[in-house]
Amino acid sequence: MTQMGTLAQSTSTRAEGAVVANDNIAPERVQPCDFRVVGGIDKARLAPLVQASEAFAPLFTQALHSRLGLTCETGLRSSEQIPCRTFIEKAGSSYLVSLQLGSQADIGLLQIDSVLLFPIVDRLLGGSASPSEPSREVTEIEDQIAKEFVQLICQELRAAWRFFSVSVSMGTRQSSAQLQRLFSANDNALVFSFSANLESSGGDFQLMLPVPALGAFLGATATSAPESSRKGTMNAKLAEQLLGATFGIELALLGGKVPANDLLNLRVGKILSLGVSVRTPAVLKIEGHDSFEGVPVRSGRHRGVQLLDRLPQSQPEKGTAI
Repeated sequence: MTQMGTLAQSTSTRAEGAVVANDNIAPERVQPCDFRVVGGIDKARLAPLVQASEAFAPLFTQALHSRLGLTCETGLRSSEQIPCRTFIEKAGSSYLVSLQLGSQADIGLLQIDSVLLFPIVDRLLGGSASPSEPSREVTEIEDQIAKEFVQLICQELRAAWRFFSVSVSMGTRQSSAQLQRLFSANDNALVFSFSANLESSGGDFQLMLPVPALGAFLGATATSAPESSRKGTMNAKLAEQLLGATFGIELALLGGKVPANDLLNLRVGKILSLGVSVRTPAVLKIEGHDSFEGVPVRSGRHRGVQLLDRLPQSQPEKGTAI
């Protein structure tokens, strides 16, 4: 064994002994980290979409009663960001339908649990909405009836999301195998889980919106939290440090013109007429930017400026070589 190997083994043995010697030290717990899905979109940016989706639930409850004659209480159970891979793996044999979102042909996914779908189909066919065997396949007739339920979901989502001007339309039914080609397993997704309770049964349905499809709701291309911080969301620690920074300011009287002869005869003690009315305010510049109109005043034992009006933002002036 080499000297380096002996040293490494000795160090490892001492470290293990230190842990074992003290029974009060809990063993370390190591969690795997997938850097492809770390982060996500900032919750503050998603808040309007989450609130609008909460409003979908009562709208859908009313629509089920008025359009399909179903008494069903619907509510938003949760909203979370998870990898698409995780959602697809849990989809199993559920009823899966793709959704067309917005004008850019973005794709979302609607998943309806079998324990909810079969009682609804049974009720729409005149039955008692009794629970059915969840593992069986959906028949062709049941599929046609289920599409009415999906169409209604799309209509009420459009109403709830009207602020975003995002269209929602039913796509095609999908199988678990097709999802692998339709969605990137490495993408994150925002998933809304809704509960729907009938009189004698009930279940859940989920709406998955992949991050690339969220641009229409966010008003721009969706980005992860670290990327959005680089594009304008200031780190809190950095903001605190900047509060202690100083900025150069100057109070300038613009528009004055002086004859060359007056400039040639300048001397200490002479009063120079600037050719500007006494009522003309000065301009407060902050780091070269025209920021406010103001007048010079006294502030205790210091000079100050009383701000009169805010000026539109301008580019800092550059010096001119003569």
